[in-house]
Amino acid sequence: MYVIAFLDRVNVGFAALQMNADLGFSASQFGFGSGMFFIGYCLAEVPSNLILTRVGARLWIARIMITWGILAAAMMFVRTPNQFYVLRFALGVAEAGFFPGVVFYLGQWFPTASRARAIAAFMTGIPLSGIIGGPLSGALLGLNGHLGLAGWQWLFLLEGVPAMLLAFVVFRYLDDSLGQARWLDASERTELIAALGAERQGSKSARQALVNPTVWLLGVIFLLANVGYYGYAIWSPQIIKAVSGTGNLGTGVIAGAISLAMAAGMIANGRHSDHAGERYLHVALALSLMTVGFVGFVSLPSPALSLCALALVPIGVGSAYGPFYSIPSAFLADDAAAAGIALIASLANVGGIIGPALIGWIKDISGGYRGSFLILGVMALAAAALTLYVRASQQRTSRAAE
Repeated sequence: MYVIAFLDRVNVGFAALQMNADLGFSASQFGFGSGMFFIGYCLAEVPSNLILTRVGARLWIARIMITWGILAAAMMFVRTPNQFYVLRFALGVAEAGFFPGVVFYLGQWFPTASRARAIAAFMTGIPLSGIIGGPLSGALLGLNGHLGLAGWQWLFLLEGVPAMLLAFVVFRYLDDSLGQARWLDASERTELIAALGAERQGSKSARQALVNPTVWLLGVIFLLANVGYYGYAIWSPQIIKAVSGTGNLGTGVIAGAISLAMAAGMIANGRHSDHAGERYLHVALALSLMTVGFVGFVSLPSPALSLCALALVPIGVGSAYGPFYSIPSAFLADDAAAAGIALIASLANVGGIIGPALIGWIKDISGGYRGSFLILGVMALAAAALTLYVRASQQRTSRAAE
């Protein structure tokens, strides 16, 4: 599901290779419209996740998928900037709650000792969407003119359909809770329920999570990181094509190779974090890698080296995901976990509003990416530093409690 979700979120970057010229969109209009997704997403995130805890993951995630699939396909009808803005906003509202809902859901199944690996495995949907979606999107653009549709229209249509189909699979097969899992025997269910119950400590009400300073700080950390990542995700097809000099399909293949490296980093860092029983340093070092990528891209002398540096951006942020999203469930439980994770994801996705628009605005002014990439590198470094600050604060609180 997350492969399709993320593909429908960022495929606008590939569509832009044709759509911007066809519709006369400027870099600023494209960047602003791309970011409108995250405004809708952020506004609906917390209420959507709280609804999931009431009606169950099976029903609510199926609802999310069918509505976002319809709206993702409807992007093919965009003709004006305002239509682009409205549909991107609506797509964000439709998809809101999917990611934090699944992170909360996984917390109901996986004990702490294996949670970072589980979250990292789920979040490999991000690089897998690039591995699959990069070459696929490049190929779909090749249908330009077939049956009277532009290539970018085929891209939106054919990449929106799988979400609609998967909604019915979710409704049929997804178990709401451990007690419903027929693929576990009675002793396995009992053991897992007991283990998870023993770990369920800390704040439990939604209100406690929404006023918890650590929750807000965690959200700001990934807000800063996502300014860079979503700037990269939305603009990378145009950047890769310009730097490499390849066509649409070649651009997709390069983007897919970078996504493969991102997947490897996610799995490796998630496993190591679980093995070491440590989260914060695994997050801080991974986010620091983003800074190296942004600065290296604008500083290195050759296109090949620049693209290698660019790859460090998704590798860095992806490697941080598993350890980072394992942190909230260590001090939040029940409704507090649902609300806290949703709030963190909402704040984090504000970065998706800022990043694409910032790159577009600076590109219109300067004609290039250097200024925006240096700013994004500083933001990633600030995210790493803030992670270490939260770690130190948590350690002081633990010592005081002892």
